[in-house]
Amino acid sequence: MTRSQPLTEVEAQLIEAYTAILSEPFEDKYEDRWEDEPFDRAVDEFKARAREIGFADPFELLSRFQIESFESIRAQLKKGPPMCFRPGWRSEIIGTTVDVPSLFQKCIHVKGPRLSGKERVIALDFWALWCDPCVTSGPEISDMADEYKGRVAFVGINNESIFGDTKPPNLDALNEFLEEEREGFRYTIFADNSEGFAKETVYNPAGYRGIPCVVLVADGIAVYVGSPQDTFRPVLENVLAEVARTPQREE
Repeated sequence: MTRSQPLTEVEAQLIEAYTAILSEPFEDKYEDRWEDEPFDRAVDEFKARAREIGFADPFELLSRFQIESFESIRAQLKKGPPMCFRPGWRSEIIGTTVDVPSLFQKCIHVKGPRLSGKERVIALDFWALWCDPCVTSGPEISDMADEYKGRVAFVGINNESIFGDTKPPNLDALNEFLEEEREGFRYTIFADNSEGFAKETVYNPAGYRGIPCVVLVADGIAVYVGSPQDTFRPVLENVLAEVARTPQREE
């Protein structure tokens, strides 16, 4: 669902019921851990809860999230999440070089301090306007940018077609959003170029299939790929400690 389609109170109740009954209890039950009977019981429980809320057909709402049937839910849960969301996943670009200077040269600078790409620690935040978690995380990343000013360069990389065929950036929409949300997005923002340079050279090779996605680069080497929440801050602190102990490499 996009930001232009806020949930009503009743709709929010149905989504909460879906999450609590049909989603969260089965998140770690994929592949050889899957059993049909517990899911069938959960379906009956969810149907009853949906009727209590006022939905004879819960898919009137769930279809807006591309959830079309109980069987499609079963199939997705049984298959399990993408590898990048499973415990122990490690991006293939960890330990490899990321050419941040070229990325900054080829992408379109939209706002914030202009950077060389040679800063010792750079956090590349891939995001899109239609992504609610991205919009929510913007102020949090801005706070981190303030907190780590002078030690970490936080850089947003906007790409509205990050999961599909690459399209030219919509700079008018991006600038309008950033003007409205200027207090929440206080760090440097680039728009990926028409060829999707950042998407093709950094995001896709990183293997993380979600946004917001942070690629943390220290002295030109990728050291973290994942969410800007949860495990990111401890990794960042460790990276900064290591950088403080290590002389900067000569060009």
